[in-house]
Amino acid sequence: MTGGVRSRLVVGVIVLFLLPIVSGDSAVELGEVVRLGEVDLGLEGATISPDGEIVIAHGADSSIFLIEASRPQAHSKLIWDGSETLLDADFHPGGQTAFIVGDEGVVLRFTRADSAIGSAGGELYFGETKLRAVSWNADGSWAYIGGELGWIWRARGLEGGGMEVHPIEGRGTSDVNGIACLESINMCIVSTSVDGIGVIDADHELHWIGGTGYPWIDATCPSKGEHACVVISNDKNIATVDLDVSDTSASKVSIVQLQDVDGQFNGITEQSDGKSIVTIVPYSMIEHDLFLRLSFPWLENADAVSYDPAIAGERLVATWATSEYTGWVLTSTGTVIAFSPSPGDRTGGILGIWMGVLIVGSAIGIILSLIVSSSPRLSMWLTMRVGSEEERRGARREQRRKDRR
Repeated sequence: MTGGVRSRLVVGVIVLFLLPIVSGDSAVELGEVVRLGEVDLGLEGATISPDGEIVIAHGADSSIFLIEASRPQAHSKLIWDGSETLLDADFHPGGQTAFIVGDEGVVLRFTRADSAIGSAGGELYFGETKLRAVSWNADGSWAYIGGELGWIWRARGLEGGGMEVHPIEGRGTSDVNGIACLESINMCIVSTSVDGIGVIDADHELHWIGGTGYPWIDATCPSKGEHACVVISNDKNIATVDLDVSDTSASKVSIVQLQDVDGQFNGITEQSDGKSIVTIVPYSMIEHDLFLRLSFPWLENADAVSYDPAIAGERLVATWATSEYTGWVLTSTGTVIAFSPSPGDRTGGILGIWMGVLIVGSAIGIILSLIVSSSPRLSMWLTMRVGSEEERRGARREQRRKDRR
């Protein structure tokens, strides 16, 4: 460990000692408000394009909104003559089309070139199955669609319209609530209400790897380089899924329950590389860091209530990022609210709250330095939080090397 890194780690440990003083503060604050409509829209979620420029929000009565990601004031309602509730959506990796799925086997296709919505003919293949999740694999060759009663299909559009659809064998019997795919290789994870967590490999084979009995509700794979994903349950469990590329069945699930979180988990979305935002009911958010395998307060409900009690009573259904620590949150009613770091540069959760520690006793510094040097886990933790980008890359390489042993 270099002297520069060690000195930063010592300061990091000091911050940890001071955390009880500041742990009640939110890392971000709410700002500008944009409303997509004048009535409750009953939205269920949103997805952002791969280039981060546009967002598709969707929900009740086949409502679909096209939103400019960095400037939600620029938005429009896309016309589709349907009454189904649209439950999930995902952009193709090429960013020019997206699938939107929902009740009664509906699958819609969004085309970016003309902002058009059309039927992909889903009802011909899925019957009246409630489709709850959709995600494209890394190379965009197939989308995986999951629904009630454990149904999972791989599907893709055909030139001239229609779809090619194949059921995935070995499915469970409980609802598929979330599907998320890695960006680098064709592997995806599946989260279910009871059957646990599954992995779909490049050959479209489904492997159940653990987490049976937990009510998993959503999933994301937030890192562009790590072969790992995050799954959440509505009873405050967070699972880290480490995918084994050479032997999918050997992938591992590690589960942690967050005891001190008030409320119920509602969803998870990527914020930046390796970091995700978990939305909570009542109105609050936490940050989960995949690299550190830790979660931190992001927005506390008390601060949301102080900002606006009416907005704090709404249900968060999605977030999207405009930078590592800024972005927008969307509620079911159609309210879009900006968030940004709280005053004092409180970025990255409570571990990013830097106190004005200017004088450190030399004896304390030596002791803390020894603690960090003797603990590889603590050293890794703090390097990932306060080290340079080069140091963090080196730490991740070292961790991968250890994991392969």
